[in-house]
This record gives sequence, structure tokens and C-alpha cells, in this order.
Amino acid sequence: MKALKPWERPKSRKKKKSKKPSPSDVSKRYSLPLSVVEEIKKVAPDYRSQGRVLQVATELLVRMDPLPAPDPEPGEKTRMTYRIPQRTANIIEELAKSSYNNDRSQVFSACVKAIKAKKIN
Repeated sequence: MKALKPWERPKSRKKKKSKKPSPSDVSKRYSLPLSVVEEIKKVAPDYRSQGRVLQVATELLVRMDPLPAPDPEPGEKTRMTYRIPQRTANIIEELAKSSYNNDRSQVFSACVKAIKAKKIN
């Protein structure tokens, strides 16, 4: 068989580089109030992703002196999965246990309040 000329060969396709999550990222599924999910989606373009919104919000919560009060009525809940750094997942668990009666959805409500806050003490 005769060798193909360069113009007769099929074009090689460049492989797309996929963004791989860092080894410290984890995917976590949470039950959240629908209003919190909508707020996270609304502010996500400013932070590049929903996971980044949660990362920034939890870091703000850790630094707030009086934590936001828990919501009395969380409303309708939905399940969401977020890819977040392990540190963020640990902070959410720690805040839920220490300040929000083991209710992670309250931590996410507080995260939304922290993101919306104009002045952080």
C-alpha cells in the first residue's frame, strides 16, 4: 500500500483539555431551601461558579462576629450537589454542629445572608 500524502491524510483533531477538579475538591449533596438555591444561582456569575459562592460565603461566616440568626421557616426544600473544597465542606459541618442545631440548610441560609451583607463586622 502506498503512503498517503499530507493533504490526503485525515486531519488530526486536537484533544480538548478538560478542567479536572483538584484533589482537595469534593462533591457534596445537600437539602436546601429553594429560595437559597435560587439566590446562589443568581450571584454565581459574579464568583464564576456556585461552588465558589459557597466557598466565599463560608469564609465570610467564619469571620463574622455575631453569626446570622437561623431562619424560623426554611420553606420548600430541594437537593443540590456542589463541588466544593474539602475545607468548605468541613466548615459547613462545623457551623451546623456548633451554631445551627445540626441543620446544614440553616448554614446555607446564613451563607446567603453573608453574601448579601453590605458591611461585615
